[in-house]
Amino acid sequence: MSVDSSKNNFKKGATALLILTFLQEGDMYGYQISQTMIERSDGEFFIPEGSLYPALYKLIENGYISDHREQVGKRLTRVYYHLEESGREYLRQLESDYYAVKNSIEKILSRSGENAKKPQ
Repeated sequence: MSVDSSKNNFKKGATALLILTFLQEGDMYGYQISQTMIERSDGEFFIPEGSLYPALYKLIENGYISDHREQVGKRLTRVYYHLEESGREYLRQLESDYYAVKNSIEKILSRSGENAKKPQ
């Protein structure tokens, strides 16, 4: 597996967590979510539309978020996404799972480093 493909797997798993985190701050439209990810990651994290919108639709389908259209100007309509209470609960679970996995990985990596330094 290449480094890029590993990175993409991590991104895929983090997409719902990040979307829900942003929506907890207020309603956002898709492009706004995408730009917020780029800005807050200093350009390191980008989710293409082909991955972002299916993730949003799945969150809607599961009842974690809802969407509504708003007229912007004379011709433009934006679809805004809103975090529902069930989405807040799901976000708490995702955060808990994320930190549990992150902490476990850090323990393993730090112990692997310790073992590599010890003389046999």
